[in-house]
Amino acid sequence: MADNSEMTDSDYINKNFDRVLGKPGVKAVLVLDRETGNVLKTGGNTELFRKESTESSKPSISNDAPSEGTTETSSADREGVIELATLVWNYVNATEQFVQDLNKEDTTHLQRLRTATQELVIITDPRFILAVAHDKKPNSG
Repeated sequence: MADNSEMTDSDYINKNFDRVLGKPGVKAVLVLDRETGNVLKTGGNTELFRKESTESSKPSISNDAPSEGTTETSSADREGVIELATLVWNYVNATEQFVQDLNKEDTTHLQRLRTATQELVIITDPRFILAVAHDKKPNSG
């Protein structure tokens, strides 16, 4: 049996990807390289991501890690995924800088962002960023 220390990055990503994508309410999953922001893997309904293009520098989708969980990824979907990756990566970096400015010994591990239509949970790891888009739960009160 393989020791976790022998697990490759790809094994590490794949180990729980399908389990997370199969959870109730999960609409899409995005895995980014922590250092570059490049998209390593996607799954679910990538059509929900914005498709407007920006002129800023963007991470790319790795050619050796095709999109998962969809039959084909259109050009507009790919642009939407890259745009979301850029937004998530910039958001994580800004949030981590904010936390460091408050306390140099502190770090972020999980961020939850709720909008009017969905919820985005972002988990940071030294090697990866995992962003999970959920259906927004109705307010109870």
